[in-house]
Amino acid sequence: MNLKLPAIALITVLSLPVFSQTNVDSSKQANINAYYKLGLQYKSGNGVPLDYTKAFANFSKAAALGDPQSIYAVAYMQYKGLGCTQDYNSAAALFAQGATLGKDNSLYFYGLCWRNGYGVSKNEDSAKYYLNKAAALGYKQAIQELKAVTAENSNDSAYALVQQIQNAAVPNQMVLNQYNRIEHHLPSSNEVSGKYTGYLIQYDWSGTHIISSKNLSFILTADNNSITGQWVEDACDTVNIQAVLTSDSVLFRNTKYRRKDHYSFDTTILYNFSNARLNFVQQGDSLYLAGNVGMFSPERNEPSKPMFVALSRSLPPDLKFAVNAYPNPFSNQLTVDFKLPQTMNVEIQLLALNGTMLYRNTAGVLEAGEYALPVQISNQPSGTYLVKIIHGKQATIVKVVKE
Repeated sequence: MNLKLPAIALITVLSLPVFSQTNVDSSKQANINAYYKLGLQYKSGNGVPLDYTKAFANFSKAAALGDPQSIYAVAYMQYKGLGCTQDYNSAAALFAQGATLGKDNSLYFYGLCWRNGYGVSKNEDSAKYYLNKAAALGYKQAIQELKAVTAENSNDSAYALVQQIQNAAVPNQMVLNQYNRIEHHLPSSNEVSGKYTGYLIQYDWSGTHIISSKNLSFILTADNNSITGQWVEDACDTVNIQAVLTSDSVLFRNTKYRRKDHYSFDTTILYNFSNARLNFVQQGDSLYLAGNVGMFSPERNEPSKPMFVALSRSLPPDLKFAVNAYPNPFSNQLTVDFKLPQTMNVEIQLLALNGTMLYRNTAGVLEAGEYALPVQISNQPSGTYLVKIIHGKQATIVKVVKE
């Protein structure tokens, strides 16, 4: 008997790509690694120009893929305002994410947020909870912070100090060819030299919370437009400075020093005076020197927290007529400022070296005080000229050069 076997269907199995979870995770991790590595390069300037904005953008891309270290990096940049708008609220929320994932660095910074009231309400118990968790993982900065008696943002006495400080050194807007009465006299170089005392006030990253105030003395020696001297913090941290004297300011150059802060109390950090300009203002018998100081640490590869300087020194009474013509040399406009010790007649003239009068401005009787006269001199050739100031029965002559 013949048995008829059933036909066997031949099935062709096609080789299709298999998208396993392993492959998906591998591709995602490769993107995370690439974005994070590029972010680090831009943040440190390693092989590429330092660019915090590009660093933040790359960290953000990696964080969007769920990488805990990149979430921390984004929060860190927001905490300090590097490459993005400074924002404690957003930073604290991201540090909280990292803390739930057990990241030691996020635990540490989230503890700082609670301790200082950055993005959350101040709470010492919550601060210690997260700092202790970071310390248990061996995070050295957390261990150090737990040893600190007070938080960074605890210098309440400095608030009262800031309210007493007025930086009125910006010159008034002056009208051309008109005698402008100015409340604050811009000092000449011979008035600048001396010892100034006051305070160096440091803010947090947002620029709103005062975190420290140090006694500061500033000893200046002016030689024409060049300044040398010493910057002394709390009578111990000393740095020799070089600066340029402009018409109303001290502009630092090639100056660097080492200083301590709340997070480096046992070691010093190198800083460069990267953006430091202090403005002068004379009021009565006092000369004030105040302004914002920006520093950059090449060791941390980051700027310092914002700082404000407020200094003053007393001037001996001066009953003499004082005059200053600037800039000198000048291009097209020259400003003559002067101080009258008493009410008197004033006239200012611009003379050629041969005595020819090129410009004349009669003020008449002016009261005692400080004045400035801006003069447009664009119609005269380059060369040396004489500014003659007639005050009362006397005259003072200042030599100026037009470029």
